[in-house]
Amino acid sequence: MKKRKWWILAAVLWMLTIFTFTQLPFSTGENTSEVIHKVVGTEHPSLDSANDADGQIDLLNLMVRKTTHILVFGFLAFLLFKSLEVYRFSYLFSWVLTILYAMSDEYHQSFMPGRVSSLKDVFLFDGIGAFVVLLMVFLIRGQRKHN
Repeated sequence: MKKRKWWILAAVLWMLTIFTFTQLPFSTGENTSEVIHKVVGTEHPSLDSANDADGQIDLLNLMVRKTTHILVFGFLAFLLFKSLEVYRFSYLFSWVLTILYAMSDEYHQSFMPGRVSSLKDVFLFDGIGAFVVLLMVFLIRGQRKHN
């Protein structure tokens, strides 16, 4: 029971972290793109065509942002699972709570200047990230019980 309280606290702190980053102005796609452009320009000054570089930067920006969604909400699902693992449907509850929090985060994001809200992010990236992490936990726990 004592450990469970720490997992709950960790989950709440992680949700507060997500909430905070959602409102920060540097979390926009445009700012991420600028940072990537600076890094690419510094590391690869030999890129001749700005259009080629911009296309690659756009792709890299998309990959970084969507991977972040997968990792951030996958980690939240893990923390929620550890908080709820004493319950019968802990995997399902963790996944549903992660999806609900992701939806609330996208809604919150819709009020932030320079940010875009997208249900596609919730179901395609956040939901899949949560599902994959919970599946990994399920498989690892099953393997440990088997051994």
